[in-house]
Amino acid sequence: MEAKAEQNRPQTGKQSGGFKYVASFVVMLLLTGLSFAAVAMNIVPQSWIIPLILALATVQVLMQFFSFMHLHLKKEAVIVSFMYSGVFLGLICAVAVAYLS
Repeated sequence: MEAKAEQNRPQTGKQSGGFKYVASFVVMLLLTGLSFAAVAMNIVPQSWIIPLILALATVQVLMQFFSFMHLHLKKEAVIVSFMYSGVFLGLICAVAVAYLS
């Protein structure tokens, strides 16, 4: 009977983790809204829209890796280094395509 009473008690450690998920989700929604607003309201010049959206998307992807997929810098250092290398190469390709067109 005491075991059931212990299971019904709120766990404070897990509640603070839930706030982290909600906060990162809200930030990702704000970044998405900022992307849509930049296109719909012409907040930035036309030549900056695609780089802005790519930068905001990169921030969102990194937030998803670290928030929702539990990627840690110290434990998965090789994975993180490959991820940053991929982002860097993608940035180089995006700049090259923008420069050539």
